[in-house]
Amino acid sequence: MAKKWRKRFAVAQVESAYGEASADMTGATILEVVMLDGGNPYAGNTVDRERQREGLGAFEQINTGPYVERTIRVPLSGSGTAGEVPSFGILLRACGLSETINVDTDVVYQPASEGHESLELWWMEDGQMQHINGARGTASITTDSQGLPYIEFQFTGLYKKTEAAGDASVATQAVQAKELPVNKQNTVASIDGHNACMSSLSLDFGNTVEYRNLVNCESVQISDRQVTGSTNIEAPDLATADYFAKVESHNGVTLVPVVFTHGKTDGNIVEIQSNQGQLASISPTDNQGIMHYDLNLRFPPSSAGDDDFTLTFK
Repeated sequence: MAKKWRKRFAVAQVESAYGEASADMTGATILEVVMLDGGNPYAGNTVDRERQREGLGAFEQINTGPYVERTIRVPLSGSGTAGEVPSFGILLRACGLSETINVDTDVVYQPASEGHESLELWWMEDGQMQHINGARGTASITTDSQGLPYIEFQFTGLYKKTEAAGDASVATQAVQAKELPVNKQNTVASIDGHNACMSSLSLDFGNTVEYRNLVNCESVQISDRQVTGSTNIEAPDLATADYFAKVESHNGVTLVPVVFTHGKTDGNIVEIQSNQGQLASISPTDNQGIMHYDLNLRFPPSSAGDDDFTLTFK
């Protein structure tokens, strides 16, 4: 029987012990998903089993360490209640972010250099599933004006062959507020205090995710982080904001605050904030006949560490 592409969903939970599979999906969350990429259910390093022989031809190819790569895109929105974690909070935790819950107020995520949590995923595809353990990953946030904002997660996990689907009815359906379009009515942003006419803002966690398969050891590790981003803004007068001066780094680097707040209703307000934004490059562009600047951003941590940015749900 043909498998329908639309009949796919993902179930997830944070692992209590690394790489250990749960018996079923009890306690896990059925994610509210915008897009599930086909991904790579059987990734890995490959080598040819070469032999010297008289004739020509290919050799057998061997996967020396199979693992899984999966991509999940979720709407960027809150849980609907201030102080309650968004349903995809478990995904953020598996991307090297810490989670701080301030009851009835907000939930704050920010990078962590130690104690990275891992994810258990059930990848459901019309009657079959791949049960993935030990997953860690990276993510990027995209906000385009007059578009719906989203977070895209890229996970690497331990390999297990696709099998008949398990019972997802024991999992809990995610509760998530609906995402709002990025526009003047819903969104405010500033760069170094300047309320720029902004066309887009993106943030890339920049995690280095490594699959390791050694004698007696198999795992997925986050080994480094380089947070970057980009924004496109309408070019202001130099007297209003001199972005050329902000970009200059040959005689010292200027780090500036960057704040992006989306949503107006408690429970569905999302804020991206950094005090460590570096405007790394500038390029004039045309936007509907108006001059804009493409600005590449970097977000290094301060000497205190792990304060590259915060992602707050209010």
